Amino acid sequence: MNPSAIEGHLTLVLIQWMIIITAAYIFGWLGKRLLHQPLAVGEIAAGILLGPSALGLIWPPDWPVLFPKETQTSMQLLGKLGLVFLLFQVGMEFDYSHLRSKSKTVTAVSLLGMVAPFLCGLVIGPWLHEKFAPETPRFGFQFFLCIALSISALPIMGRILLEMKLERTAIGAMGVSAAAIDDVIGWILLGVATAMVTSDFNVWHLAGQIALIGGFFVLLQKVVGPVLRGCWRRHVPDPQERGMPNAFLALLLICLFGSCLITHYLGIFVIFGAFLFGTCLHQEPAIVKAWRDRFSGVVLVAFVPIFFTNTGLNTRIGSLENGEAWLACGLVLVAAVAGKLGGCYLGARLTGQPAREAGCIAALMNTRALMALIAINVGLELKLLTPPLFTMLVIMALATTAMCGPLLRWWLPAELKQLVPK
Repeated sequence: MNPSAIEGHLTLVLIQWMIIITAAYIFGWLGKRLLHQPLAVGEIAAGILLGPSALGLIWPPDWPVLFPKETQTSMQLLGKLGLVFLLFQVGMEFDYSHLRSKSKTVTAVSLLGMVAPFLCGLVIGPWLHEKFAPETPRFGFQFFLCIALSISALPIMGRILLEMKLERTAIGAMGVSAAAIDDVIGWILLGVATAMVTSDFNVWHLAGQIALIGGFFVLLQKVVGPVLRGCWRRHVPDPQERGMPNAFLALLLICLFGSCLITHYLGIFVIFGAFLFGTCLHQEPAIVKAWRDRFSGVVLVAFVPIFFTNTGLNTRIGSLENGEAWLACGLVLVAAVAGKLGGCYLGARLTGQPAREAGCIAALMNTRALMALIAINVGLELKLLTPPLFTMLVIMALATTAMCGPLLRWWLPAELKQLVPK
């Protein structure tokens, strides 16, 4: 590519990036102010509206006008880089003390919050596979569908609790604790599903992959993490004043990209490497804070909306072209809500939580948002999902996230409603 072609390509990418950031900010703000929705709901909706399901209907047959094919690879690359940094931050911010919790409610909610959606996925999976994805591996499709229905969105849940001033309440603590357990299980299962597909369902190859990934995780926790945390404590005695030094940042990025490469060569996506590497640093809050202060805003404002838009470009509501497809979409949504909301509500009630508190915990756990979209995109890249099924699951992720705010406001006990901003 000659310099003038590079300049022209870069110009198109910058224009698209400006449009994406603007749309995500406007729709996120409108969703929050007018509909009392978390910012993520508006950002996801902006991505879908910029895609063929809405804006693409205005300019046929020349669509995509704003997102031509020659820049798709560049935009996908930027979106992937955003996910690498986001999943690294998510891994750092996991509080593993929740996993040692002795709370009966947390244990029951997290357990039923995984088992019930899995069972719902097993019930609807065979029919969905027969009607909409008969050419995909049946076991891989079924396993992935169960994971997509079971996963929660811990980062978005945290944002919702902060926006509603509920982060320090018992309900917030139980919801976050149960979601932390479910997300760890969900990401492990998603990694297993990825390994299964990339190993062509060869049992011995799969066992070898899992063993190597497990060994890499232990290496990160027992060697890499302690070394980096020790280096931080020795060379950054006062992070409040200095923030994150460039030398340590360079070392951190080298380790982050190296971890991504290792998981790639182990047969799973690079984003898992970012997440695993983040988990080995969570015991050092100063590193987490320094990273968040320096990069969190850029990642959330500039990069994550690109991922939403790429998801929107793959979401073709028009692919649900008959009543049977819309019936299936409704079935997926019902299974997701019945499994997650119903299972978590039952778990909370069985351990003695009042009805309103149980409902609030269940509403939080039912939030899918970004984590589900990441999982759904993984399924698409693994060719376990067809375009109609991808669209159904995106609608499910958006709908379950949009449900959280209204359900919380409805179920909140009177003493907690006073905390919530109007």
